[in-house]
Amino acid sequence: MIKFLKSNKIIILLILFICIIFILNPAIYANSCLNAISVWALKVLPVLFPFFIFTRIIVSLSEFKKGKLDKHFNNIYHVPNFGFKIFLLSIISGYPMGAKLICTLHEQGQIEKKEAEKMMSFCSISGPMFIIGTVGVSIFLSYKAGIIILIANIISVLLNGLIYRKDKYVDKNLTYKGKKYENVLSNSVYDATISIFMVCAYMILSFLIIDVLLNINVIDNISKAICTIFHCSQNFETIRATIIGFFEITRGVIELNNVNISLTLKTIIASGLIGFGGISILMQSLSFLNKLKISTKTIVKQKLTQGLICTLITIPLAIIFIH
Repeated sequence: MIKFLKSNKIIILLILFICIIFILNPAIYANSCLNAISVWALKVLPVLFPFFIFTRIIVSLSEFKKGKLDKHFNNIYHVPNFGFKIFLLSIISGYPMGAKLICTLHEQGQIEKKEAEKMMSFCSISGPMFIIGTVGVSIFLSYKAGIIILIANIISVLLNGLIYRKDKYVDKNLTYKGKKYENVLSNSVYDATISIFMVCAYMILSFLIIDVLLNINVIDNISKAICTIFHCSQNFETIRATIIGFFEITRGVIELNNVNISLTLKTIIASGLIGFGGISILMQSLSFLNKLKISTKTIVKQKLTQGLICTLITIPLAIIFIH
């Protein structure tokens, strides 16, 4: 209890500190918020919002019957019959849809906390629109780099799921009957609207924190410390961009692209960051999973192993296929 109170005091002090910094430089940090909103409106909203609606409708109307692929997937990952379908929807839609779908299934009484934890280990993944379109083509100007990152991310979640599959799933033969058609669309649109604005809020918070840490030289000092410890001062800009990506992947990848390093190294680092997802995505996922009361420690551990596996897979792929 004492530790909890102490941690709360630390968080409150940090928030008060950020508020003071914001008050001292309102123009700078207002611009940070506008930048976050701009990225959300141009890069996130057009892609995620339709998927939020469509996937919610699919889940609401579906009767998740077991197919051949579902049976094999169930046996390998020890998850319910619809694990494979949720996995595919997560890949198509990208962050943070996996967490959102799992939350929806829990609200409908189709999965319990234990199954939700397992599914998060392989359903939390970035989508092809962001990886190929935004990172590969728009930022790195390389379709090939985008394909490599996407392949590495898909393989990494499949391997990550094996680590956290734990006990075998006992099939309870639950069949969810869809909602009445007249309620599905309105409920789905309402739910999607709330969800997409939650994503916006967390992006604003992440951009704001990054700019505060940059302006008080915290990120630069950490980067210098890492350079000193590992005797790699020539890699300062790369380390700095990586730390920024650890908070928010889109901004981190943009910063990484401005560094004078090879496309191969950019691809490897970006792939690892996307596999982890960044603090921003982590907060978004946890907000959706709040009702399940899944341990933050569990989700962080899953994302760290996913990021590490993704990096290791990308290394040979990038070296072989990027020239």
